[in-house]
Amino acid sequence: MLAGNVSLTLGGRNPEWLCAKESTSRGPARAKRCLMLFLWGGPAHQDLWDMKPLAPSEYRGEFQPIPTVTPGIEICEHLPHLAKQTDKICFLRSLTHSDNNHSTSAHWMLTGHKHSVSAENFNARGDDFPHIGSVLTKLSPSLKSLPTFVALPEQIATTIGAVTPGQGGGILGAKYDPFRIDQHPDEKDFEVPNLSLPTGVTTDRMDSRMALLSWFDRNRPPLDGNQREAIGAFQTRAIELLTSTHAQQAFDLQSEPASHREKYGTGTFGQGLLLARRLLEAGVKLVTVYWHRDDPGVDTTWDTHSNNFGQLKDRLIPQVDRPIATLLQDLEDRGMLEDTLVIWNSEFGRTPKINNNRAGRDHWGKCNTVWLAGAGIPGGTVHGRSDSIASAPDDYPISPEDFTATIYHLLGLNPRTEIYDRLQRPFPLSDGRVLHEIL
Repeated sequence: MLAGNVSLTLGGRNPEWLCAKESTSRGPARAKRCLMLFLWGGPAHQDLWDMKPLAPSEYRGEFQPIPTVTPGIEICEHLPHLAKQTDKICFLRSLTHSDNNHSTSAHWMLTGHKHSVSAENFNARGDDFPHIGSVLTKLSPSLKSLPTFVALPEQIATTIGAVTPGQGGGILGAKYDPFRIDQHPDEKDFEVPNLSLPTGVTTDRMDSRMALLSWFDRNRPPLDGNQREAIGAFQTRAIELLTSTHAQQAFDLQSEPASHREKYGTGTFGQGLLLARRLLEAGVKLVTVYWHRDDPGVDTTWDTHSNNFGQLKDRLIPQVDRPIATLLQDLEDRGMLEDTLVIWNSEFGRTPKINNNRAGRDHWGKCNTVWLAGAGIPGGTVHGRSDSIASAPDDYPISPEDFTATIYHLLGLNPRTEIYDRLQRPFPLSDGRVLHEIL
């Protein structure tokens, strides 16, 4: 747990607080790259992946389970495309934690560290623990011309606009924030800005401008160490992207054949998955595709407090079923699935009992289903079991710490590796245990 009083000011000092120390050597990485699907809002686990058809009606809901390509595994009837891909998926049906707030439970699930508070509607801050992608950027950066960590299509935030903690560099500093794409890739005018030199600007002119900028940097008023490092990192990353044809091609979603784009679906999420696959194929190490809001301030997430079954059937599930199934098959066809880790993740599950007044389900951290695919993980498997109404683990409880420790292990990082905050306090990447039994 991170304290809430970490100083955000370094004054004139530039301490080596960004260092990291490994307690033991790394193991071999099974995942060269990672795609994290974060379904902001909290999907109803018992209506998708962990159905309870024998439970009383006020718990089991309206949907029926269907058999999948994997004998013995059943999922929701409205996921027919993913039912054909379960041989690639390892379901973890016993994820559990104690936080029912979107903001701080998302931080827990994105970082593996419980926040110092349990609350809603406050902005991300410098003493948050870093996202897994930010840690990768620090400890295992990708090729120079591409960012290590990309996040799209928008930052997740509460309805009032408070940016959710755990999406960026946190205690590592802004230098390790993701390269953010803040435009929906399904829009007709979608284009990642600033990936090419302005018309009339040659490479030589760009070099001259950079020399001038360097002169200004040397002669402007001094910045504290954190600001100076962040600005330098942003400038370097911008120039690398501007001058790299390889990077520009990776971000060019328009070059993808129209027929292939159609397979991913025409919505924001599906096109985000396709862009993510292109980036991973080009050398980005981790892409997080967050669930989006169709309109700012309008709750079009998976937060189904009311009309849970109508929203799932008509709006939400159709946007993930075929696109994710297409993604998994696409990765396999390209020979990428064996060394690509795909994660289904969210801040929590939903209440076992349907609320009577709105036909919805509310926040429920005590039980959730997450899943992993690829990276050599045995597919067609289920680990952990919830009780008869999907309210709590019946066996094999998995914490967010265990989940992230396993992710780090698969990415070739020792979960006991320590990183340091601005006060030189050490924090392990994860206090959890690696789930070797699922590997």
